[in-house]
Amino acid sequence: MMLAYVDPGLGMLIWQTIVAVAVGLLFYLKKIRRAIFGFCLKIIGRKTKVTIGSSSVPAQKAAKVEREVKMR
Repeated sequence: MMLAYVDPGLGMLIWQTIVAVAVGLLFYLKKIRRAIFGFCLKIIGRKTKVTIGSSSVPAQKAAKVEREVKMR
């Protein structure tokens, strides 16, 4: 005959592990989704917006501003 004892804290540990994996997976998938979406936009050649400071400007204009700043 075999007797086994399961600690009451084990259930909570398993629950915390499941929740942590689920939340971590959500953040990981978000990062992958953004990378794939950015790659697809690059292939299509669609203009993306670049954030400079607190304002958003088209990528071409941002590159032009960057070149002007480097020339000074």
